[in-house]
Amino acid sequence: MIAKRTNENVSKDGPLEPACREQVREVGWDELPLSCPTAEMEIWNAHPREYLPIHRTGREQCEWCGTVYVLKPPDPDRPPPTFCNIEIENRYRQALARLQSGRDDRE
Repeated sequence: MIAKRTNENVSKDGPLEPACREQVREVGWDELPLSCPTAEMEIWNAHPREYLPIHRTGREQCEWCGTVYVLKPPDPDRPPPTFCNIEIENRYRQALARLQSGRDDRE
């Protein structure tokens, strides 16, 4: 049996789309460390995983798909997330201190 090729990229559920598209996504501190593609993206057609140091800059762009990630400010009313990385934990504390002191500047 020979499979026929079609020019349409359609599945039984509708048109197929790439897993990673250039877009802007906001992420919270509880989602760190951040990697692209993220857990909610379909990975069957995604690029290799890349970890992005968004905790340092507050904004990072994936070199593979162009997705821009923006880090939300910490919520002082919620308990702090548990981090497995001391650098991320220190940056969280600095961001929280800036927020509580009323400063919005980044180091």
